[in-house]
Amino acid sequence: MVEHADEPVRVIYRPGDPQSSQLRVRSGTQIVVTLHGSPAYGWTPVEVAAGPLTVVEAGAGEGTTTVTVCATSPGEGELRSTSTFAGDRFGPQSRLWRLLVHVDP
Repeated sequence: MVEHADEPVRVIYRPGDPQSSQLRVRSGTQIVVTLHGSPAYGWTPVEVAAGPLTVVEAGAGEGTTTVTVCATSPGEGELRSTSTFAGDRFGPQSRLWRLLVHVDP
């Protein structure tokens, strides 16, 4: 299913949720991603790892991070963030969140 653009597409991830593996949108669509964490196990800012996606706005607080990106042109892109336990550098492993984004014309 191709999502489009009058309203932003929202992606919300909470610890324990299954990760969305991919998203299909049209060029010009805004995507709002919220990754919920905690002060002890927070997320890094979501970054565009590749593709036709541009960060419009980003914010973070209390271990949760939010980003709004715009799909600027057709192609394939990827968004990423990691979450690491802040209380002990030898503590639990870091987690990787990623989302593949297919942008249609």
